[in-house]
Order: sequence, then structure tokens, then C-alpha cells
Amino acid sequence: MKDKIIKEIVNNTKKLISFKTIKNNYIEFNNAHTYIKKFLNNYIIKEIIVDNYNNLVISNTKDKKLDIIFCVHLDVVPSKTYKAIEKDGKLYGRGSFDMKSQIAVIMSLFKNNNTSKKIALIITSDEEIGGNCCKQILKHYNSQLAVVPDAGKNFELVIEEKGLLQLELSISGTSYHASEPFKGDNAILKLMDIYYKLLKIYKMPKNEKEYLTTINLSKINGGNSNNMVADFATMTLDIRYTKKDTINSIITNIKSISKNINIKILDQGPVFTVNKNLPILKKFIKNTEKVLNKKLKITKCTATSDAIYFSEKNIPTILINPIGNYWHNPNEYVDINSLYTLYEIFKTLF
Repeated sequence: MKDKIIKEIVNNTKKLISFKTIKNNYIEFNNAHTYIKKFLNNYIIKEIIVDNYNNLVISNTKDKKLDIIFCVHLDVVPSKTYKAIEKDGKLYGRGSFDMKSQIAVIMSLFKNNNTSKKIALIITSDEEIGGNCCKQILKHYNSQLAVVPDAGKNFELVIEEKGLLQLELSISGTSYHASEPFKGDNAILKLMDIYYKLLKIYKMPKNEKEYLTTINLSKINGGNSNNMVADFATMTLDIRYTKKDTINSIITNIKSISKNINIKILDQGPVFTVNKNLPILKKFIKNTEKVLNKKLKITKCTATSDAIYFSEKNIPTILINPIGNYWHNPNEYVDINSLYTLYEIFKTLF
């Protein structure tokens, strides 16, 4: 039975990786949905459209008050290729670890196991570009427990994730001929000065063990001509904040640097936290340690996932991942045997 399940998970992962499910590629999302729906055709399947993206809710009940919600995302960041390569007990390819292999694990879990619990699998389509699909779907569903296998690695249980704040900052300057920049007021340089001052407030961590609020300069644009001092510029910041900070405090700090800055919030999400001492989490930890035959490591994660929307609704949420690494990287991979281990861990919830 183990070999059958592993083969099924690997085949489904390879197939899911082959779908180019990136931003605005609606046809490929629909093709992937068709494949998943055919595999789980004995379940109740509901399609929900949010922001033009189709999402699936696959459940064994029509009830929207559930015992367990498994939540995964089908979208991936762009890649040069969408082909899975199996080598040395690992699966390589875009989405192998983030997170099409986890979808395949849960597909097999639903296909090969019965439970008296009311369960649902939510498959969203926009986690990599904001996560509004999950947020909107959860307005209609509730659960005693959620499982979001989209954080950490090597079977670490994540009990805290950073909140998300994406900002567009804009500022004006004074144009002049590029040969006499001292007579102008360069808007790009003004934004750069603001960014460097922010880095003095929110110091860049040396590594992921330094669990601090981080500010990444994602994009900067400005000026109209190569031979002019830029009179206008915009800068996009991706901020991942810990519970020691708040969205309001971060914006206040930016405004304290410059009163002339314009701030537009592009996206935001709360910090994710879960109490590991909740009875439902303590039971999960105990069962998982039996499967792993070792003590479960409890950790924090620097990234942000759709788990934040379950946290907003005070739904206890399990964040755990199989063995793998290099998400959003050409070397992204997942360990094949660990996928069966994840399957066995999730089976304890049934």
C-alpha cells in the first residue's frame, strides 16, 4: 500500500507541476482544476471565483461549518520550465516544494481514506500575489482546525509567521538638466535616502534566526528622460513584520522621516500565531512525534502564507512542511519519501 500511495503522490505532483499556473494564466488553472476534479470525483466540489481566479472547495459535506479545512495554493511564481525531474529520491521543479506536492499528498489522503469528520480541501489560485482568494472564501466557511502545509521545512511545526505589508511610496522633486544635477532635486535620491533611514530603524537580519521585521526594496521607478533630474519617483517596499511591530507603527515611522512622502498600501495581512498548548495542537504534536519517531521541532517562519487568514478567525492552524528546500528558486525540490511521511501525519487527523 505504501508503494502505491508514493507512486500516486509522485505521479500527481509531476502532473500538477506541468500546469503553468502563474498570474493571469486562467486556462492553465482550469486545466489543473479539471485534473484534480477528475481524481476526486466522489467528493462535493464547488467552484468559487475571486478576482477572476477560479478556486476549488472539495468536501465530503455541504455543511460550511467543518471539522478540518486543508488549505493549499495552486499558483506558483514564474519559471523557465514547468517540468518535474525525479533524481536521487527527490522531485525537482517549480512548485515541487511550494506547494504542488502537498496538494498531491492531500489528494491521495482524500482518495484513499474515509472519515466521519467533516472535511474540506480549499485550493486557491493567488497566494503568491496576495492571497485574497483564501480571505474571501473564509468569509463563508469555518472550521475547528485548519492545515496549511506552506511554511517551514523538514517537519518543523510553525507557530508564528510574519505579517505582510506592501507599500508604494512616492515623492516629488525638481527637474533640471542632467549636466547640472546640483540645481535640481532628485526624487529618486530622496526615496533612496528614506529607504536607508528605514534600514537604521529596521536593521537587516544576518540570517533567518534573527527574527526581526524586514524591509525589502522590491521596485523603484522615476524620471522621464535620461538627461533630466528626476522630478518624481515611486518605490515599492515588501515588509514582513513581527508581532513586536504594527502596520500603524511602521507607517508612522516612515512619515517621521519625510512629511512629503505619499504612502499607498498595496497589500496587508496580520501576523500568524497559534498556541501550541491548545488541546487540538497538543494531540497533533503527540501523533506527529509517533510518526516521525522523534521530538517535533517548534519554530517561527520569516515568510507569510494564507494561514494568516485562519489566524484572523481564531481557527487553530497547523503549519508543517515535508523535507525540501529552495522555493522560488531554480533548484527547488522535495524529498519523495517525506511526502509519504506527510501523508501518514495528516492521516492521524482523520
